[in-house]
Amino acid sequence: MAATPLAAGGLLSSRGAGAAETYPARPVKLLVPFSPGSSTDIAARTYAELMARQMSAESVFVENRAGAGGTIGAGVIARAPNDGYNLLYSTATTWAIAPFVYPDLSYKPARDFTPIAVTIAIPTVLVVSGDSDIKDFKDLAARVKAHPEKYSYGSNGVGAHSHITSKLLANRMGAPNLLHVPFKQGSQGVMTEIMGGRLTFAVDAWSVVGPHIKSGRLRGLATIAKERLAVAPDIPTATELLGQDFDTTTWNGLWAPAGISADIVKRLHDAMAVGHDMPALVTQFQNQGTPLMPRMSGEEVNAFMKDQIVRWQAFVKEADLTT
Repeated sequence: MAATPLAAGGLLSSRGAGAAETYPARPVKLLVPFSPGSSTDIAARTYAELMARQMSAESVFVENRAGAGGTIGAGVIARAPNDGYNLLYSTATTWAIAPFVYPDLSYKPARDFTPIAVTIAIPTVLVVSGDSDIKDFKDLAARVKAHPEKYSYGSNGVGAHSHITSKLLANRMGAPNLLHVPFKQGSQGVMTEIMGGRLTFAVDAWSVVGPHIKSGRLRGLATIAKERLAVAPDIPTATELLGQDFDTTTWNGLWAPAGISADIVKRLHDAMAVGHDMPALVTQFQNQGTPLMPRMSGEEVNAFMKDQIVRWQAFVKEADLTT
């Protein structure tokens, strides 16, 4: 079943018949395929409140279903009824990365999902323990290149954004065989091991690492973004440090199972878009290091997501996760 273009008109599908007239008539679920406390989980809860207000919904609630780089939860929504009550709030991982990492993926993104909105950008920060004797990026790069067997990095799971970004960094630091340790517990598990000195480095969103950097438990070595973060202007970008372009900024988006009514898609899209007109929300996300993505029409959302598939296919190929 082909994904429904966001701006397209049309009648309700058989699975969603009757939903548009009263939608939402019962609680709406946003499934986040990552652990509680992740940057995506934090954003989903903010948008759930916004959507509930804008649509006068009984409730919009978040359910976490982590595992396999987000693909377990995404698969659940791909098979859910397309009546607007089961939605996926996720990242580029489940849409643009997973198809090139998991050969037996239980869903096909473009076939099984309808894109609804793109919400926030998620730049990441490379961190080490605050107690580490690794003082800066140059020091880290020199050490892992000279003695890769002594160092390691953690991620939120095999094929996750944090895995690919860390592997790309390891490649460019001259240590492609650096030990990778994936965590089912997600960001919290990784950061616990970094702060405890049992892993060397990791990358994650500012909303995850920022409080620990401020407290001194983590040290930020590089920002993985086009430019330095407004909330952390003293942390240089990886592009500055490597002397070559390096930006794997990911993003959050909202999807529904394919075949959903175009009327419901538009209502959901419009409810999410209101966030751009709320200065407090814009500032909140800016301060979390996850600024809003540019406002996009339905057609622009679809075009953006198609482009991201091409972008991440190239990143996955370069990362070479088999090494």
